[in-house]
Amino acid sequence: MPFANINGRQIFYRESGSGEITLVCLHGISSNSRSWQRQLELLADRYRVIAWDAPGYGQSAEHPGAYTRGNQGEQPEGLPKMGWYADQLAGLLDALQLPKAVIVGLSMGGVLAQEFYRRHPERVLALVLSDTNTGGGARPPAERQARLEGRLKALAELSLEEMARQRAPALLSPEPAPGLVAEVEAMIRELHPAGYRAMVLALDAADTRPVLPTVAVPALVMWGDQDRVTPRPEADILRTGIPGAAFEIIPGAGHLSNLEQPAAFNRAVAAFLDKNL
Repeated sequence: MPFANINGRQIFYRESGSGEITLVCLHGISSNSRSWQRQLELLADRYRVIAWDAPGYGQSAEHPGAYTRGNQGEQPEGLPKMGWYADQLAGLLDALQLPKAVIVGLSMGGVLAQEFYRRHPERVLALVLSDTNTGGGARPPAERQARLEGRLKALAELSLEEMARQRAPALLSPEPAPGLVAEVEAMIRELHPAGYRAMVLALDAADTRPVLPTVAVPALVMWGDQDRVTPRPEADILRTGIPGAAFEIIPGAGHLSNLEQPAAFNRAVAAFLDKNL
């Protein structure tokens, strides 16, 4: 299994294909690199496809600060923020000798993709942002606090098995294909509580609204029309805020559109790249 050593920290990634264009795929807050398996398999005939386990996820090492526990949802000193994760991603590109890549982010991975563009725009060939938003810091205070407290409460009070049973169905359409709920449950059960908590706090603090008007590379915003986590107005903020952004609706897809409707997702990505790169 491939690992990259980034500042003494082992970061796991999956890789397929060998095309001239490289896609780097960033998973959501409740999953890991396995969520991109359908892209690793189905896009490999055209592109080099890489999917990482973010620090604290899957087989990747955690940030030491992930073990620090703050009070009442506060982000303790030393706990990583989204910019730190973006810099780790830049380290992965360095380790793989990738000057530039298409950054594909879903949900939390989409917020990270925007932060990566803010800090390392010269490394981005194009952005693909699916079922995502501009971070917790962009939400109204009451909504932001409720969402943060809900996630931290679930982590503190539920086992990973219980979290998986409760959360997995909401990440898919109301009538998902057989086996998909079990697949998503399995990824949630693989969460590392400390790494998940660190990312929950990083996502809550993130606000990428200032990034949107600065994007000067081709951008595709996608949204599953059955997404019950990221409502359409949040996708529209990205669609209208990024100059010249393309927009694609994925029919029959919930929040995890790449997993639930991979053929439509992959077609949209390939058509966008054919047109713009």
